[in-house]
Amino acid sequence: MTETATTLALVGGDLSGVQLTGLIIMSLVVGIVGGIVGIALGVIRLPVMTAVGLDPLIAASTNLLVSVVGAVAGSWPAILQNRIVFRVVVVIGIPAVIGSFVGGLYADLVSRAVLLAIVAFLLLWSSAAMIIRALAELRNRTESSVDDPMAGRGDLNPKTVARESVLGLGIGVVGGAVGLALGVLRMPALVHVLKMKPALAAGTNLALTILVGLSGFAGHLISGRVDWLLSAAVGIPAMVGMFAGSRMGGHVDPTKLRLVVGIVLLIASPLVFFDAFWG
Repeated sequence: MTETATTLALVGGDLSGVQLTGLIIMSLVVGIVGGIVGIALGVIRLPVMTAVGLDPLIAASTNLLVSVVGAVAGSWPAILQNRIVFRVVVVIGIPAVIGSFVGGLYADLVSRAVLLAIVAFLLLWSSAAMIIRALAELRNRTESSVDDPMAGRGDLNPKTVARESVLGLGIGVVGGAVGLALGVLRMPALVHVLKMKPALAAGTNLALTILVGLSGFAGHLISGRVDWLLSAAVGIPAMVGMFAGSRMGGHVDPTKLRLVVGIVLLIASPLVFFDAFWG
């Protein structure tokens, strides 16, 4: 077999058949988990893509596009299960979209290592908070106190909207620059700031990921940093996985779902930190 038959020529570098297969399998598995918890989990995909030798900016734009197509597939079951609160998507999505576009457009002007290190710290903090709270709820609740997963559709008062808008703008700028939709940081904010139930926050977060990811990707697209072949190879299995995972997510106990999200964030944190300095 010739060299050209065993490698995939990409803008950001060449991938061997083994590396490409690994990325496809990884994207499928990450998609399933992400669909369940309502997070595109680009924080796991991105370090893997840079670890196999892809140019960081190409990996960033690819990761954003894959997050978008995966979130589209995952949002459909969430819509059918009435797990997307569209008023939250509109109110919180606007500043996040603006921030993501700006971050993606000027991604080559900022220190990627510093931004990723900040993301890693925020992931660690968010994961600890969610795990501690979920474990406390599991210890203290009784059978009669199990939450209704369809309650808690978001407390949108001026104070929470202002707080979420500032957070959304900041998260959008950082995420657009490094190639992450950063639903992993929005998810804890939706649950703890807006007091949304985890099942509803998961579906709403997927819808927000579509808007934020598209905006950040547009910034990279204008700058010409896109590899369509790689995006298709990684994006299709992500769509399949997110669709399957999202169908399962609506039937998971909300407190256990919060615990799973916290564990996923905890796993993602060192991966992002590694990518910041050695990716």
